[in-house]
Amino acid sequence: MKTVLVVLVVLLVLGAGYLYLNPFGARPDRDFDTSVASPAYPAQHPVILFDEGHHNAHRSGGKYAPFAKLMRSDGYEVRKHTGPFIPESLRDADVLVIVNASGGSNPQFGGINLPFLRKGERDAAAFTPAEVNIVSAWVREGGSLLLIADHYPFGSAAASLAKGFGVTMHCGFAEIANQYPGQTDPGSIEFMRGNGMLLDNVITNGRSLPEKINRVRTFTGQSLDGPRDAIPLLSLPVYAKEFVPPPPNFAEQPAGDSQGLAFEFGQGRVVVLGEAGMLTAQVESGRPFGMNSDPENRQFALNVVHWLSRLI
Repeated sequence: MKTVLVVLVVLLVLGAGYLYLNPFGARPDRDFDTSVASPAYPAQHPVILFDEGHHNAHRSGGKYAPFAKLMRSDGYEVRKHTGPFIPESLRDADVLVIVNASGGSNPQFGGINLPFLRKGERDAAAFTPAEVNIVSAWVREGGSLLLIADHYPFGSAAASLAKGFGVTMHCGFAEIANQYPGQTDPGSIEFMRGNGMLLDNVITNGRSLPEKINRVRTFTGQSLDGPRDAIPLLSLPVYAKEFVPPPPNFAEQPAGDSQGLAFEFGQGRVVVLGEAGMLTAQVESGRPFGMNSDPENRQFALNVVHWLSRLI
């Protein structure tokens, strides 16, 4: 009996070690090259405050580590923000980044969800009304916000904050079927100048010809509608569909106007994106997706933050 128990313990330890080293699902691509030949900020270092206080599925040391490393290589100082937003915690930030906040926790081990350890509902509002007011006031007074909320449940969790800036999140799964040769997932969408879905503007043009973006790919997200004066970064066609909550039977409806938009808000600036994978580099089942599979996504990430930090 003792021998059997020892064997079971050894197997559990080996299994846990394997999951730690070879997690299921998407994981950050630690080998992705985040170097920048000519950093935008070699001397001055604007502060990017990365939210990690709202049950965020993407964190600067986790799935968004490639994004954080890329920004550090470009000369930004990246700091973590934990806990609720208060005026004092935003005071020294130049750009606030919020990625896939949720209303409840989702504990995992090795990429496997552990639902029995969850606390709260993931699609519940991630931010209190007071936090919405604090963040919107901070932006209005000159701060810059990059708000990213993916497919369900993340759009539902961030919808109240987006609404504070005049943005409607459709909160589901945006899809375009049979959009390009070899497309296996209708949620993986190509935005190109050639198909009229990537529009000419200050962000997609960058500071010079080498920074000009011609194609961005997203990897299953939601759609957005924004203020009339918003810059449509990633424009969706009228035939795009969205499958919206509540689950389990997501209802089909027309998608919103875009999957990415930018606009001025008072003295500040806002970029809202409806998909998270585009601005980081991940690997799933040996397949790269994000900045590591679509090279121009990397420059798109830099251009977005350059605009938010007022470099362009």
